[in-house]
Amino acid sequence: METTGISLTVFKSIFDNKTEKRLDLPDFDAFEKFLYKLSNEPKATKKDAVLISPSTYKPDTTRANDNVLEWAGWCCVDVDDYEPNGDLQNDLSTRFSQYRFICYSTASSTMDQPKFRLVFPLRRNVGRDGIRHFWFALNRELGELGDAQTKDLSRMYYIPAKYSGAYNFIFSHDGDSLDPNELMRKHPYAEKANLNNFFDRLPEELQQQIIEHRKGRMDNTDVVWTSYRDCPFFPRQLEAEYKQ
Repeated sequence: METTGISLTVFKSIFDNKTEKRLDLPDFDAFEKFLYKLSNEPKATKKDAVLISPSTYKPDTTRANDNVLEWAGWCCVDVDDYEPNGDLQNDLSTRFSQYRFICYSTASSTMDQPKFRLVFPLRRNVGRDGIRHFWFALNRELGELGDAQTKDLSRMYYIPAKYSGAYNFIFSHDGDSLDPNELMRKHPYAEKANLNNFFDRLPEELQQQIIEHRKGRMDNTDVVWTSYRDCPFFPRQLEAEYKQ
């Protein structure tokens, strides 16, 4: 059962940064009907479609992470590289059987490689200070299904439509709304200590690969460091190339 209304900010293109176009809906049922109606409208390309975001913004501001107030009643996950086990609808409905969601295709979806978005209702809104943790927890809960590059607070998504030349589809699965607090307790998240540091901004997998690589080239690995600046395992050449 949903316990919160739905709000979405509408952008006319990826270049639009004005945040005053907002749509408020009473519940996720109304949002679902809205998305299904959009899915029947023909579009030549995604450039002809508007974009929507779960973010609401400070009054009289533009689209930027610093101006986000909250995610209002829903969230969305981009999925570009997924190989379903048989029929996609049956696969996702089985895999995420406990959750309610809407799945709709993107403009680049094909029969050989379905690309889609999963839209979930939330039991409560997520304030800006909790969004990064919540997105991290959601992606962990979904088995790292989402595109890791889509975690910014002000992320926006093209609407569903009948895109020319694309493999278009939309379907729903009934279940529970996501509880942000429960997911964040289940999947703890450690903020980076210093995101101004080059090493700290790298993905965790790359950080570990760098450290293991440097360890393998040293005879003595019993060392201690405080950051990448005094880490003997860190490749200085990589840092220089990254900063160019």
